[in-house]
Amino acid sequence: MKDILLFISDQHSWRQQGYAGDRLVRTPNLDRLAAQGTVMQNNYTAYPLCVPARMSMMSCKLTSKCGVMSNMSALDSNCPTFAHCLDAAGYETVLCGRMHFVGGDQRHGFGKRIAGDITPIYQNRPATIQQERGIHNRTLQDAPNCLAAMGAGDSPTLAFDRYVVSRALEYLEQDHEKPQFLCVGTYAPHYPYVAPPELYDYYYDKVSIPEESFGYEQHPALAGKKVRDMDPEVVRAARAAYYGMVEFEDQQIGAVYEAFQAYLKRTGHEGVFVYVSDHGDQIGDRGYYGKGVFYEQSSHTPMIFVGDGIPKGRQLFGATSLMDLGPTLCEIAGTAPVPNADGKSLCPQLGGGEDELDRMVISEVGGNVGPKGFSYGQMVKCGDLKYIHYDGYDEADAVYDIAKDPAETVNVIDQYPELVARMRELLSASCRPVPEIRAAAEEMGTNLKLLMKCDFDDAEERWHSPESARQRPERMVKSRLCP
Repeated sequence: MKDILLFISDQHSWRQQGYAGDRLVRTPNLDRLAAQGTVMQNNYTAYPLCVPARMSMMSCKLTSKCGVMSNMSALDSNCPTFAHCLDAAGYETVLCGRMHFVGGDQRHGFGKRIAGDITPIYQNRPATIQQERGIHNRTLQDAPNCLAAMGAGDSPTLAFDRYVVSRALEYLEQDHEKPQFLCVGTYAPHYPYVAPPELYDYYYDKVSIPEESFGYEQHPALAGKKVRDMDPEVVRAARAAYYGMVEFEDQQIGAVYEAFQAYLKRTGHEGVFVYVSDHGDQIGDRGYYGKGVFYEQSSHTPMIFVGDGIPKGRQLFGATSLMDLGPTLCEIAGTAPVPNADGKSLCPQLGGGEDELDRMVISEVGGNVGPKGFSYGQMVKCGDLKYIHYDGYDEADAVYDIAKDPAETVNVIDQYPELVARMRELLSASCRPVPEIRAAAEEMGTNLKLLMKCDFDDAEERWHSPESARQRPERMVKSRLCP
């Protein structure tokens, strides 16, 4: 049985990698992994938001099916995850750091945790966490608060990742009898947009400002619902910090990969290293920040496999999903996959099989009730084409040819009537019916009124921010949207 190490970062867009074609960002470790392994170049999140994406990944099910469609939702403990499958197969399943489980069940198939999580683990937001984060506490929610602290310095994000990686390195220095599934979960390059000073300074004058995107027409489902800031100083600061955090994260990935290789060599085991991220970040593209949209910066994510039995230097371009991770790892481990999975194993391709260029994968967003009412969107990716649909906005359905139109500005839906019909059929057959999603969202809204009043906290499951990481950035840029 092969040892497996999964490294999952938070909010890393596929585009910000050297092997993906970005000539500015310095990602030597990711580039090395891509050269030594197999890259899924057309991988997409199941939902461009942390908790839904991760619970979809763990359960291998669409978010509308696993019932987690907001950052306040908990995965049902009766829902099996691929970690359960690995545990049943004899693996020691170890969580080191972040997975953003919500609720009393902080395991969902992991036998133990060796490093806590950075985010609140219940629906409430304890005052202790607010105090621990200092000025950065305001960045725990979506824009405009994600713009409240930007610049050069330290932050809870950076401190947390150093802590998680140090625990992972300590664990890999030990010998373990059982086959290992070690999941290392970090937080960068998730905002706050604060990078180590030397990295922030390196990128500050080099990053581009996507001014041409500021005038792109907004989808009517997003108009007025996503905060936009197109101040060049804000855009430059956010992008410089983001690029700096990507390089910082690349350093952490390299350290863990090297330690894993040393562990395999010392023990004589075979192993597979996997890198993924849950979703991306708009970093000022179209004036947006954070995630929650289907544009490439938000939904297109990295996925790399490297190790024993994995072809070297191979790039696959058929569409894949974050939901495919579990079935793939289960097959690598030689165990049964998660029942009723919506994802599928990529082992045929990893074993040298043909690229599945005509495959369609689904992503969802919304499925909740906010201040402006109910919202729900769906995306299907097939080859170069991306179909986007939002409930209640049928007339605004769009298809973009990403190869010809990477900025996603030209709607070519009229050119592909047959393909669009098949994509709509797939969505109808695969996703939970919209009336059921709406009913679940309304029930969740009622439940949260009670759950958010509860005074729960588990100090053993979460990380505690050091004083040094709570302060304002050394050189801070402030958005006009933040008081």
